[in-house]
Amino acid sequence: MLLTIDVGNTTTGIAIFNEDEIVTKNKLMTPDEVTENFLKSLIKKEFRKRITHVVVSSVVPFIDRSMQNSVVSLFGRKAIFIDHTTDTGLAIKIDIPEELGADRIADSVGALSFFDPPMIIIDSGTATTFDIIDKNFQYLGGAIFPGIELSINSLARNTAKLNRITFGVPDSILGTNTDTSIRAGIFYSYLGGLAYMIDLYKQLLGGSVRVVATGGLSRYFKDHLDGIDLYEPDLIYFGLKKIFDRVGP
Repeated sequence: MLLTIDVGNTTTGIAIFNEDEIVTKNKLMTPDEVTENFLKSLIKKEFRKRITHVVVSSVVPFIDRSMQNSVVSLFGRKAIFIDHTTDTGLAIKIDIPEELGADRIADSVGALSFFDPPMIIIDSGTATTFDIIDKNFQYLGGAIFPGIELSINSLARNTAKLNRITFGVPDSILGTNTDTSIRAGIFYSYLGGLAYMIDLYKQLLGGSVRVVATGGLSRYFKDHLDGIDLYEPDLIYFGLKKIFDRVGP
């Protein structure tokens, strides 16, 4: 079995593949240090002895060493950490390739499990990212901007009279009190921004462009935005699996 690990700024998630099928998933808050007990908390006991390989996407470099040490301790083998130098089949055509996060690489490769390019990949989490792949399998770049919850938290933190609210999709664009006005403002500006950016990227790419959405906060807009061809919450894990199939032992 293949263990795929997604280390994010907020949470760390795992998915275990039995051949091409995900058989179990889990997610916990990302720790300051990855211990063997942390991995045990993520992975049910009945799966641990069946793990044969491990592949990791990490955007938190300071825990990579403890992750590797704990993987070796628990499974007796080193994990493959992906980065811009990994042979993924994508040509990374940006100014500074080493700046490209492993999560964005894995998302992009994951999307190629479902469609041929050109394509637009949207990942909505702590930040929202756009990743753009042209018809020649070239990664061209994209965009990064604050996610919904980050925007709300920033608004509350920097505005004296506003309290932090729990976000939910508003019933109307017309807010009638402070809370509903914030929800309406955040949601519809976010939705409008996504639609506008998708349109601009489609013009840039030309041809028949596929749009793939992922990330926990995609649930807020996926039923309110036209033009999304696929919503796949496990996109990063499929990307890690596809990368392992290409470069793994």
